[in-house]
Amino acid sequence: MLTNSLLVKPLLLIFLLLTGLIIQVYPEDKHTPDSSNQYIEDLTDLLILRLYTLTKFNTLEILDPAGRMIMRPNGNTNLGVGFNYKGLGLGVAFGRPLSQSSIDKYGLTNRFDMQVSMYGKRIGMDGFVQWYKGYYMANPSDFIDWDKPHLPQVRDLQIFSIGGNGFYIFNRKKFSYKAAYLRNEIQKRSAGSFSSGIFFYHDMVRSDNGFLPAEMPDSIRTDFDLKGFDATSVGLSIGYQHTFVIKGNFFINFQLTPGIGYRRLTARTIDGGSGIVNKAAWQVLGRTAMGYEFEHFYLGAMGSIILRSFEYKGYEVDLGTEQFRITVGKRFDVSRTR
Repeated sequence: MLTNSLLVKPLLLIFLLLTGLIIQVYPEDKHTPDSSNQYIEDLTDLLILRLYTLTKFNTLEILDPAGRMIMRPNGNTNLGVGFNYKGLGLGVAFGRPLSQSSIDKYGLTNRFDMQVSMYGKRIGMDGFVQWYKGYYMANPSDFIDWDKPHLPQVRDLQIFSIGGNGFYIFNRKKFSYKAAYLRNEIQKRSAGSFSSGIFFYHDMVRSDNGFLPAEMPDSIRTDFDLKGFDATSVGLSIGYQHTFVIKGNFFINFQLTPGIGYRRLTARTIDGGSGIVNKAAWQVLGRTAMGYEFEHFYLGAMGSIILRSFEYKGYEVDLGTEQFRITVGKRFDVSRTR
């Protein structure tokens, strides 16, 4: 089980778990706008107000020759508001309470989920802290006959993850990361950039009776006997991102950033055994965004996933940190009100 200090420490944590609060902070580096740039239009002097929906997960997937076993938390969509102005940005999202029908089908998931990001001209950073307890198996029919109204659940399965990545943008004069993900700049022409950076993740997964539901075949539950692991990974990454601008008002951005480094893994089995393995680690960060500029407001959507993986007794164990956001926003020239 996770140590009590991790789960109980914070009165703040209890408050956030009860309210479903998700906070996103966007500090930005300061720079002088360049009106002559034919690729990037700077809008950081405008006040941006935005309304958005946000869905986030921390998933666990176990792959063996028979297929992929997908464990997910019972998720809900959060509604948030935020602003950006010059060097400051803030977003706060509140989760809707789960319905009883959702709990009956997928089980109850308690969660704490916080993200901090910084996107500048040259340097960007994403960091997160997540704790989820209560998972269900999303695809039992791939392994057994399942026609019940609810999905198999592991109520004590809990995942705590903390990590982040930092990166350096090489083509900063023509490519704007903020235009795709903060919208306080506009990419006027298609452009892309290579990036390089570092990553760090620490994942702790626990369940007293194993990661898989009791309804799974005994052969699989006996063979895959993990009941917990701690994995710490650190490494270097290199990636590429590109924004395609279509007819001036519409854009779509893609990013793919693989990384390789070192992992220290401590595994614990149901029978009380444990072991430490030091191996190479890899991660993949994938992200995409699209948006449209109207005369008085803008629309946007963004999705991202961070995957890290290791092997155990012939099984591939994948952890994925995912989020999806839809945003509508408006920019105001506050200098005119003075």
